[in-house]
Amino acid sequence: MEDTTQAASELVDNILSEMTASERLLICAEMYEEAKEFARIGMPAGLSLDEQEAFIFRRIHGRSPQEIVNT
Repeated sequence: MEDTTQAASELVDNILSEMTASERLLICAEMYEEAKEFARIGMPAGLSLDEQEAFIFRRIHGRSPQEIVNT
């Protein structure tokens, strides 16, 4: 959160620190699923299931899994 004010960053830190590990994990999982939905919005039509998954992964992570492994 480098583009927020110090007060906003501290507020988020305080909220997160009061949550259990399970709650934080659940929030993270929900946010990842929401990111996948946003990625689907810009997906071209007619892709196979494998191509759809590759498109979504690249859109979220900026690189393919193979590119990440090779770096």
